[in-house]
Amino acid sequence: MKKIIPLLLISALATACLPQDVQVPQSPLLPFLERKSGLIAYVGGDGNMYVVDQSGKSPQAITDDADLDESGSGAVRYYQYPTWSLDGNQLAFVAVVGEGAERAQSEMFAWNVDEEQLEKIYSSENEHPFYLYWSPNNNAVSFLSSGASGQSILLQSISVNDGERTILDVGSPYYWSWAPNGSTMIVHAGGAETSPVPEHIAFLQTDSGIIEDGLEAASASFQAPAWSPDGSRILLTRVNDEEENEIILADSAGAYQETLATFDVNAAFAWSPDNQLVAYIEGEQAISAGTLGTLHVMDVNASEDFFQDEDVFAFFWSPNSRKLAYFKPFLVEGSGATGQQLLLQLHVLDVVSGESQELFNFQPSNQFSGVLPYFDQYHQSATIWSPDSNNLVLSFVDAEGNAGIAVVAASGQLEPRLIASGFLAFWSWR
Repeated sequence: MKKIIPLLLISALATACLPQDVQVPQSPLLPFLERKSGLIAYVGGDGNMYVVDQSGKSPQAITDDADLDESGSGAVRYYQYPTWSLDGNQLAFVAVVGEGAERAQSEMFAWNVDEEQLEKIYSSENEHPFYLYWSPNNNAVSFLSSGASGQSILLQSISVNDGERTILDVGSPYYWSWAPNGSTMIVHAGGAETSPVPEHIAFLQTDSGIIEDGLEAASASFQAPAWSPDGSRILLTRVNDEEENEIILADSAGAYQETLATFDVNAAFAWSPDNQLVAYIEGEQAISAGTLGTLHVMDVNASEDFFQDEDVFAFFWSPNSRKLAYFKPFLVEGSGATGQQLLLQLHVLDVVSGESQELFNFQPSNQFSGVLPYFDQYHQSATIWSPDSNNLVLSFVDAEGNAGIAVVAASGQLEPRLIASGFLAFWSWR
């Protein structure tokens, strides 16, 4: 140990002095000696669900019965959508069972970290969950499910204590944000041609019966509302009296407080965990899903827009609110008959210094690509950041087409570390 500590100290000092665009290989000792922070849940390359710390050593298999039909029998079973409770003690995920591309049944499980117990909490042959979001009190999983036709979307909640299932609402599309008290949601739902309800923004009370209270103001184009972490304010959009699209702050009752910005096409936004900053993307072109345009970062209290960057598609705040990871997409010509491939540039903004650093380019896995257009909703239910804000977990595809999970130092001064074969990963909140 007396020899290792000086070596680590020298390595740390050398890394601190590196130019911003230089990355050094990771020491083989680093995964064993660095301070661990939280756990990573990921869908493995075999279709099973795993949990591991950032070292990638000794992953724990939560399931072991996935079948990706390598035998050619046509029967498949695989796991999806790992979602951590806010206290980091429970992991919810979905099993898909079917024949080939047809989903015959969906199941939902909750795994208790401390007790290492796995429990099936939901099963259906008609409804297929595709997005999970724990309640703030960690007692229930709210989720979206599609019907057999794929045209209707149900918002449901299921208790992990007694398995009681409650249908909360219906609409297509559907987005929502939990109030920190865990008894109220603000929802943005409806409007699609197949939706049984028109587009609306409303409060949904869930603690004593289901009560919906709609807001009258017409919204401008956006996806997910965002309740502030302290519960005092809500980010929404509206069309003002001059027919301008605005991002606004509303109070906890939905009453207008102030306008933060205007936009032309659409917008997506999220609070920093400390309630002080708001990041938003000002959409500048119509795309099939998501928002692509200029990233803005604002100090809400000072009404100061202190950072902008162009052509941004998604972002995630660090837990300490000091960093913002964001992604800029671009297309490259693929080899052979693969055609064009989507790549992402990962950038990390230091909000204290106002400096942004490009870390590296990578090809996202299909599952991670499916998350990014809806990052404003996923930002509230999942995170790619470690709890100590030092690292990120990314789901990528290598040059040979293999899907993998990598831990990336937010400093940008260490090469990414491959920790597993897998399709999608999220870090626990704690």
